[in-house]
Amino acid sequence: MAATSAAPAAANAAGASVYNTNCASCHQATGVGVAGAFPPLAGNPTVTGPAAKVIHIVKYGLQGAIVVKGKSYNGMMPPWGTTLSNADIAAVISYVRSSWGNAASPVTVADVKAVAK
Repeated sequence: MAATSAAPAAANAAGASVYNTNCASCHQATGVGVAGAFPPLAGNPTVTGPAAKVIHIVKYGLQGAIVVKGKSYNGMMPPWGTTLSNADIAAVISYVRSSWGNAASPVTVADVKAVAK
C-alpha cells in the first residue's frame, strides 16, 4: 500500500511547493484569499469544477470582475503559463483541487497541454 500512495504524496508535495512559492502570497497559505482583493481557492466552484477552466486561468491569467462565494473581486491574476512548466501547472492545480476541503480530481500534464488560448 505504501508504494501506491507514494506517487500521489510526491505529486501533492510538488504542488504544495509550487503553490507556496507562487500563489500563497495572494491566495494565502490556507487558500482563503484576501477579502476584496484575491478570491479564495478553498470552496471555490471554479477550482473544483471542470478542470479546463481553472487550467486556462492559471496558464493565461484572468482580468476583470468575478464573483466567488457571493463576494466581488476585480483584479488581475497573472498568466503563469510562461513562468511555470506544464508539469508545475498540473501539480499546483491538483494540489489546490485537493486542499482545504476541496475534493476534485487531479489534473495531468496532458490536460494542461490540451488547454489552448
